[in-house]
Amino acid sequence: MSAPGPLFGPLLHIGIVVEDLEAAVASLERLAGGRAGERWESALGVRVAFLEVGGAPLELVQYTGPIVERFGPTLARRDGVHHLCFRVDDLDAALVEVAARGGRVVPGFPVAGAHGRVAFLEPDPATGLITELCQPR
Repeated sequence: MSAPGPLFGPLLHIGIVVEDLEAAVASLERLAGGRAGERWESALGVRVAFLEVGGAPLELVQYTGPIVERFGPTLARRDGVHHLCFRVDDLDAALVEVAARGGRVVPGFPVAGAHGRVAFLEPDPATGLITELCQPR
């Protein structure tokens, strides 16, 4: 029996949870010599800034509000590397395939995100990382 083929498209970003978004942006800009690009804020209590460091797309995430009440502690994890975000062309079809492969979506998703519809998967038991799937607008 062969392994299933790839489910996800290219990596869109690496999500990093930070305590202070502005301090984290300033630190990475100073160290990497780049500039933060797009910023986004959600009524759910999430502020993000996007930047590229050494060719790697990063999303810095600061929790500011009721995200824990809506999605539980899975997403409101500690500071540090939090998730890997991959592009999918059809989020609904990808989530059906995720379920068929034994994965689970965090309850309450999909929702509108900074770049399109997104869904987070429950943390991988082997790595602890969370996968975000994004169907860009």
